[in-house]
Amino acid sequence: MSQITRDQFLKLVAAGGASFLGLNSVLPAEEISKGPVVPWGRLKFTGENGDQEDWHVHPNGDLNLIDSIRDQTSLNLEKKWNVAEINDLKTMTPFPFLFMHAEIEPVLTDADRQNLREYMLRGGFLFAEDCVNGYGHHGNTRINSFFFDTMKKELPALMPDAKFEKLSNDHPIFHCFYHLNGLPLIQGLGLRGTPEALQEHGLWALIHEGRVMSVLSPTDLHCGWTNGPNWFTKEQNIASLQMGTNIYLFAMTQA
Repeated sequence: MSQITRDQFLKLVAAGGASFLGLNSVLPAEEISKGPVVPWGRLKFTGENGDQEDWHVHPNGDLNLIDSIRDQTSLNLEKKWNVAEINDLKTMTPFPFLFMHAEIEPVLTDADRQNLREYMLRGGFLFAEDCVNGYGHHGNTRINSFFFDTMKKELPALMPDAKFEKLSNDHPIFHCFYHLNGLPLIQGLGLRGTPEALQEHGLWALIHEGRVMSVLSPTDLHCGWTNGPNWFTKEQNIASLQMGTNIYLFAMTQA
């Protein structure tokens, strides 16, 4: 089955309306006729001290979110863990949505930055998220924010003419499929409990000419996808999957 670009995806949504996303489906999920395959990609990049491993922590978390999206919507999101390399633009552009995730600080070259910028200008969407405590590079703690702090500087620098801001709780990304009261708190800097940390907690967006090109999360929804019922509460597990679904659907359907 052929793969699909974001522009083609939008045309299908326009033609099928809400039923395309499964909002009004009366058929069980296994009977829904799914359209062209939409690929999922994880972004490979170098971390601090030349690290080449941190970017791919817990790949089963991605697959769990894909399962949830496939179960709850009629999207034919491919259940496959693909890799796009930040230093090679042609490996990035096949994916309309890329997930970038790590515990440690990413170390980007000027060429990496140019590729990210070009990827987003071509219509791609980047979801960047702090892993907080994946491989324990910075100790076994649930309040780290090394990745988030670095990407909070990198993203706006990619596009100085774009806005970079924390999204309000009434933004459509929190209500496009599930209704959520802002970004769920799974772990990360929000657990520090200080007024400054609570202000930083939230979903940050890079917005260029009215389009959200990237969102950045400090809370590690991905750990909730990976082993949520055992590492967190059942409610946090559900909320992390719902937020992940909303981010994906919003990214793929925004005008």
